[in-house]
Amino acid sequence: MSAATLLARLYPPAVRERWGVDISREVSAAGIRSWPDTLAGAVRLWLHPSDWGENRSGQTRRVLTVMLFAVVAATVLALRAVTPSAALTADVAHPATSLWLAPLLAGVALGAPLPRLRPASLRQLSVVAVRTLAAPTAAVGILLTVAWSGVAEHVTGPADLALVGYYWATLAFLAVRCCTLVGRISTATVLPSTRRLSAAMLLFGLGLAMAAGQNLLADARTGLHPSGLAATAVLAVLAATAVIAGHDLHRGERTPH
Repeated sequence: MSAATLLARLYPPAVRERWGVDISREVSAAGIRSWPDTLAGAVRLWLHPSDWGENRSGQTRRVLTVMLFAVVAATVLALRAVTPSAALTADVAHPATSLWLAPLLAGVALGAPLPRLRPASLRQLSVVAVRTLAAPTAAVGILLTVAWSGVAEHVTGPADLALVGYYWATLAFLAVRCCTLVGRISTATVLPSTRRLSAAMLLFGLGLAMAAGQNLLADARTGLHPSGLAATAVLAVLAATAVIAGHDLHRGERTPH
């Protein structure tokens, strides 16, 4: 696969279907000097779904739902990297440092596809879920077996690095397959409306912004550390992604077509 084709595939599906060939042709003609602008254009369009133009019925909402849950998956991985954390808790005994979780969970609930309560749809949903999650479930099972066996407590050196690598690779694999599942079950579920998706992204972004702010304030009090700053930066980028896309959806809803 050429670099031009790969860069064209980074664009949202609706844009890629209409102008993918033209994008690839222009990148090939311009050469490597066009790569940064092409990549920046792809990022800009992902953050501005109102610019995607007309597409097949339901495609935009399906893609945006997957996008929301990709941000959710990335957030879970980022939060797992900073756990345990006194700044970010999910405990009713610590409401002040757990408040960020409320808008975040509200956003996930608003953006979640709802199953169609029909036998055929439920059967299809079950089959797709089993096929999509079978491999990551097996990987998680192996991970839990190793953890419960106590082997991880006695390994050192390369073996320990391999186990840590397997742990994070398993979490990443599970996150990717969960996002894949969201995309595959669209025909068996009721996708959220554009208005719901906009609200979901804005709420999720608000929760992430609160989490990033709490983490930064905690680091500032105890001394700034590279790991803490990196976690704050990741949360801030994810928050900005959700808020910008959600605001653009809201603006598109209000703009007459």
